[in-house]
Amino acid sequence: MPIYAYRCAACELDFDRMLPISKYADPQACETCGAVARKLVSAVNFNLPGDGWPSKNERISKQMRDKNKGLTSKQNTRLREQPHVKLVPNVGGERTETWGEAKQLAASQGKDTASYEPMIKKEVALKK
Repeated sequence: MPIYAYRCAACELDFDRMLPISKYADPQACETCGAVARKLVSAVNFNLPGDGWPSKNERISKQMRDKNKGLTSKQNTRLREQPHVKLVPNVGGERTETWGEAKQLAASQGKDTASYEPMIKKEVALKK
């Protein structure tokens, strides 16, 4: 139910009444002197909760979407402009012809060779 603000013409008392909309036009008696009070114009303050109404969260979401669109285009431009990095078989900076040779060289130097296995598999698959 809405709350209506009134002011008594006789004693100048301000008061509020919670009335159904159907009683909107009915005259209201003052709480202290009983004289007829007049309705005041007051500011309306209400919130429309739920997903379908514009709110601060929706504005922020839109701003973030717009910002991310800009970032995506910048990232794509950066990727196009950067040279593509290609891994080459090597052990400690010493370059070899194949990943298999790199694994053998690493094993001879006492290094862990587990990280070479996926690269060897890719190399073998490409040769087929």
